[in-house]
Amino acid sequence: MLSCAVVLLASAVSQPAGPPPFVREYAQKVTFFYKSPDPALGPKMLKELLKDENLQHPLFTKDKNYVLMLQAAILGDIARGQPKIVREYEAAYADAKPLGRKVIRRALENCGDAETVKKITGWIADFPDDKTELEALKAQLDDPKRKHVRDRPAKTPDDLDLLWVNFFVTGEYAPVSRILDVFDLKDAKDNEVLKRVARWSFGSNVQQHQKLVEVVLKHKNERPESSKKVIEQTIITEP
Repeated sequence: MLSCAVVLLASAVSQPAGPPPFVREYAQKVTFFYKSPDPALGPKMLKELLKDENLQHPLFTKDKNYVLMLQAAILGDIARGQPKIVREYEAAYADAKPLGRKVIRRALENCGDAETVKKITGWIADFPDDKTELEALKAQLDDPKRKHVRDRPAKTPDDLDLLWVNFFVTGEYAPVSRILDVFDLKDAKDNEVLKRVARWSFGSNVQQHQKLVEVVLKHKNERPESSKKVIEQTIITEP
């Protein structure tokens, strides 16, 4: 399992052949997107990501494309609530290769809307090999109870990565609050890994993001005792 705190940087530089061009160009911009939020960057990033030199890079092809799908989730969060950007993502579907279409579908999980659902019907006819995945995407977008990862409790380390992705894009407390909630779970064997990953990723990101420090301290006194204690142990403030 890779933690999103280092996926864009440390994991990339450790590659023997060096990071893919996408990471060299966009790692910093993505990790600190909240500082200068520009949804128009989304289609530019998608165009770059769909190039073979990125799609076929070892960083993106290993572990069932896990890191690649994190980039897709970032694209989706950037376009969330931005219909114009969503339409640009959709426009890239027809000419994308199979793995590229997978990237677009993953992005649309986060940002797709009613117009996307209409598009999917045509895609199913044009791309029969994608039928199962497209029908699943359509069902998800049609679900009135559909929830973004920030709107539900974190249950897996993958959820934590996606919550960090959302924080990188929005700079908001909502995704961070779900990560802090992990520290308030009971001390049980089933929660050990989740708590360990949450603690490590929280400590790592606190060192990189002053914005994270600010939003956490703003809400510290609202937190239950366990997560409040982790905050106090991780963020050292002046007495």
